[in-house]
Amino acid sequence: HSGPGWAAPEHHPWLASSCAEASKTFFGKEVRYIGEGGSIPFMGLLGRKFPTAQFVVTGVLGPQSNAHGPNEFLHIDFAKRVTCCVAQILAHHHGHA
Repeated sequence: HSGPGWAAPEHHPWLASSCAEASKTFFGKEVRYIGEGGSIPFMGLLGRKFPTAQFVVTGVLGPQSNAHGPNEFLHIDFAKRVTCCVAQILAHHHGHA
């Protein structure tokens, strides 16, 4: 299934900087962004309800996770790094708010 598309608003400078720093810290790489169709319909609802909110939507599948396949698995190291990134972004948000 898919829902109607949703386009995230531009990141505020503090959030863009925080995402970039977290990616470098925990992955040693530049932050990357990818857009997909309406595969998460809930985001459209949140975007309409909170039009000025900043969103970070992420997943934890990691390398060769075979998403939605019969042998799908969670790459633990990748999931830990994503969790650390989100925690750091939330800490920066607390300092920014």
